[in-house]
Amino acid sequence: MNLNPTNLGAQLARSLAPAYFVYGDEPLLVDESLDQIRAAARRQGFDERESHVVSDTRFNWVRLQSGLNNLSLFSMRKIVEVRLVTGKPGVEGSAAIIEVLDNLSPDMLWIFSAPKLDRSTASSKWVKALQGKAVCVEVRPLPPERLPVWIGQRMQAAGLTCDAEAIQILADRVEGNLLAAQQEISKLVLLSQGRRVSADLVRQSTADGARFDVFQLADAALARDVPRAVRILNGLRQEGIAPVLTLWALVREINALVAVWIRMDQGTPLSRAMNDAGVWRVRQDLVARALRGRSEPGIRRLLAGAARADLVVKGARPGLPWNTLLELVLLIARPEAPAGRAA
Repeated sequence: MNLNPTNLGAQLARSLAPAYFVYGDEPLLVDESLDQIRAAARRQGFDERESHVVSDTRFNWVRLQSGLNNLSLFSMRKIVEVRLVTGKPGVEGSAAIIEVLDNLSPDMLWIFSAPKLDRSTASSKWVKALQGKAVCVEVRPLPPERLPVWIGQRMQAAGLTCDAEAIQILADRVEGNLLAAQQEISKLVLLSQGRRVSADLVRQSTADGARFDVFQLADAALARDVPRAVRILNGLRQEGIAPVLTLWALVREINALVAVWIRMDQGTPLSRAMNDAGVWRVRQDLVARALRGRSEPGIRRLLAGAARADLVVKGARPGLPWNTLLELVLLIARPEAPAGRAA
């Protein structure tokens, strides 16, 4: 069974499964999902808890398996948690997880957790076994457009009333960092003292805790959201992200755009061109939006901009790396100017 954090509570209210697998890169939502499972288990008499952290291939899977039947005389039901720090348990760990799932007991609840799974891990035998015999909870990053609603709901649950502007300011300051968002909401509970939360109060009390990555930058540029793309680029610079890593993410998307555009220019339909170019289905709408209205001169400008940025970022040509990256972001993000005008 595959769920998301929103409908996990309903599943737990119906019944407690013998095994759960929670994975994703949003720590707050992962931890809250794990807390929900633990609370439901305690209500059903799982009073003992055993926790294991698998951080590398040296983890002793034999010891884990040998201790499965060592239940306390005073607590006949046990929670066993296995945190896979890297999301890659290795050959021995994979076999151990499959064996555990083949021998599930009503007196033992297994909770596995891991970061976001890459494509190869998602198709591995141990993940397939979990998907077949455990309740799997995938925690996905919250899209920026949904963040204000999420914050509003959290504020309401905390007993706060607030202005729409206040919610939007907080969303801008904590984008990509839900843990920071929750911490700021907790702070506002203390500062508001029962008063309505205003935009001014949010400005005065919250730090800019937004956390971005290079993939969010690429997505914002493809979506032609210039203000957000520029804000993310500035955030990456302030966070100390290497310019070369930022360049890699942008060039990767430019290469994809060029590959699809060439196929379309040769007469291949858009959907087939994207499939042939290896564009993932979940990203095809974004790529299609970025290609809308692109001409051959515009494609050539993208390639020239990428080549220029590569030289500047790697020190082979004079220039300021972050300024050059900004120029490249704008080449991707802004629609081409009409014929006869500069793009």
